[in-house]
Amino acid sequence: MDQDRVVRPRLLGIAGSPRRHGNSEILLDLALGAAEGAGASVEKLVLAQLSVMPCRACDVCVSGRCIQRDDMDRLYPLLETVDVLLLATPVHFYGLPALAKALVDRGQLFWHRKYGSGPPGPSHVSPRRGALIAVGATHGKQLFVGTRMTVKNWFDTMDVDYAGELLIRGVDARGAIRDNAEALRDAAALGKALAVPPGKALSTPG
Repeated sequence: MDQDRVVRPRLLGIAGSPRRHGNSEILLDLALGAAEGAGASVEKLVLAQLSVMPCRACDVCVSGRCIQRDDMDRLYPLLETVDVLLLATPVHFYGLPALAKALVDRGQLFWHRKYGSGPPGPSHVSPRRGALIAVGATHGKQLFVGTRMTVKNWFDTMDVDYAGELLIRGVDARGAIRDNAEALRDAAALGKALAVPPGKALSTPG
């Protein structure tokens, strides 16, 4: 690992909403901007602009390669090599929207690598980190339980530590998050925290 990689963690931000420029993507952009300002190398992917087909549950990926040819061909190498993953998503029916869930389900390839008999992936010198930004319209106590559990398990299959989260209730209308000054500050703080070089202690907003 070269010196530039050590001091400039690679952060991949994923916008998981089917709606462009919505509340979760606004928070993602703030987090990525803060991370870049703090020294991270950032890249943003918008799932609504990509073709990610649902998992077929065919288990061909036990061979180390998914049978489907779509934008996951480009995403797999990114997901398995970046230092930090940041998924931003709305909550649909107490879970991930279809686009984000398709991405997670295609992680069956990583599951086979870790728990099955698939070929090993690349090794990592430093621990990898991940975080979640989720925005929901209601105030239910269990609003984020399903989303958090799904994302934690997805991260685990890729050997990514669940290192932080920003969960926002009661925001629905497009762009309404801009009126939530605390959420905007917390998104920037999360991005800045994720820019900490791999292997160093991480402090993220609650």
